Amino acid sequence: MDTEYKRLGKKARICMYVKALIRFVIISAVLIGVTIVFHDIWPSFINYITLGAFILLFVYTAVSPGVSYAIYKYRLTDVELEVRKGFIIIRTEIIPMERLHKIELSSGPIYRAFGLTQIKVITAGSDLEISYLDKDVAEAIAERLKNRINEIVIAERKEAENDEEQ
Repeated sequence: MDTEYKRLGKKARICMYVKALIRFVIISAVLIGVTIVFHDIWPSFINYITLGAFILLFVYTAVSPGVSYAIYKYRLTDVELEVRKGFIIIRTEIIPMERLHKIELSSGPIYRAFGLTQIKVITAGSDLEISYLDKDVAEAIAERLKNRINEIVIAERKEAENDEEQ
C-alpha cells in the first residue's frame, strides 16, 4: 500500500465551496429574519453585532473551503489509516488497521452531484471519515481496506490455531 499522502481531486474543492455557500445562505436567512423581527425591540448596538456576524460569516465562507482543501490529505499504509483536515483547528486522525470493524461508503445529494463519496471507517472506540473522494477512488480505498482487514483476520486465526496446537 502507498505511504504517500494523497490529496483530494479538483471536484472536492468546488463541492466544499457549494456546501459553504449553502450554509452561508441558510445562516444569513436566519440572521436577516431575526434582525427583521427584533429590529425595533433590541438596542441599536445589537444591529452592529448582527452586521459583524454577517461579515465574519461571509469571510469564513469565502476563505474556509480553499484553506480546508489545501490542508486536507490522507494516507493508507499497511498498518494505519491517517487523515489530516481542518481550517482553524487542524486535526490529524490515525487509526491502526487491526482496529477496523466496519467500512461505510456514503453520498449525500451534494456529493452525488459532483460524483463524490465519503468513506467512514468505524472501530470499537471511534470512527474516521475521508470525505470528498471521487467515487472510484473511494471504492478502491474501501476494497484495499477490506482486503487488509481480511489479511489481518486470517493471520490472527492462523496464529490462534498455532497456539492451540502447542
